[in-house]
Amino acid sequence: MWLTFAFASAVLLAVRRIYEKELTSSFGNFSLSFLLMAFSLPAVLVLFFFFPIPQNISALPWDFWWPLIIIWVILYPLQNYLLYRSLREGELSQVTPVSALLPVFNIVPSFFLLQELPSVWGAVGIVTTVLATYLLLTDVRAGEKQKFNLPVLLMIGTVICTAIGSTLDKISVEASTPVFYTFVNMLGASVVFLLLTFVYHQQHELARAKDFLRTFAVLGVVMALAFVAFTTAFTLGPTSYTLAIRSGGLIIAALWGLILLKESLSSRKMWALALFVAGTVALAIS
Repeated sequence: MWLTFAFASAVLLAVRRIYEKELTSSFGNFSLSFLLMAFSLPAVLVLFFFFPIPQNISALPWDFWWPLIIIWVILYPLQNYLLYRSLREGELSQVTPVSALLPVFNIVPSFFLLQELPSVWGAVGIVTTVLATYLLLTDVRAGEKQKFNLPVLLMIGTVICTAIGSTLDKISVEASTPVFYTFVNMLGASVVFLLLTFVYHQQHELARAKDFLRTFAVLGVVMALAFVAFTTAFTLGPTSYTLAIRSGGLIIAALWGLILLKESLSSRKMWALALFVAGTVALAIS
């Protein structure tokens, strides 16, 4: 059952990244983060009618709150800043596959907090994924001075934040329910991002939302369903393998960039995409 929810999350996450790539040209990092969270909240509230919520919300344990505080105050701001810079400055087919590193970076926090370790196949998948990431990281255009691809490097930072946050997600979800956790997570994040929008003087961009109402409405539903599917899979399956399936869906976004956006296809990128697919399969079957 967890595999079904993880796969659904993977497809929805790929759709989200495609939309986000388009929106980064019109919004700043924090104004976009706030709008996406705000438009997702109504869709999550509708899900309250179909999925369980804690019987006694006022008695939720500290294990529910302390991971959320870290996610809201530290991880979300840094993660989304790096994410939207990466999407804005890089090619979709180059930066989105890097999310396959999620289960790799998740090994350490999962071991210390959840006592989970990968199998032999999982280790093979991890090595393959790291090699694929290195190929993208060193895929720079001829004549460029930098040794590493900056958007890919930014996405690696995003993945590190997400890996830590994913382990914290699992702790909170297990102390409540997936839909209720999703709502509280997004509600708190929207408040934090709204404050950051004003701190970084991006509030004037909020008025542009009216020009993208349909996009934000669709993306709000996509994000809500993706997060609930992801957190549900988390409660049923191993953390690293759930992340592997979820990240594998971003190959869809990479193909979108190559086919529809006509992005470049170097030999390094081609080999990297092949290795990402192989690594994700190895992690999934492990």
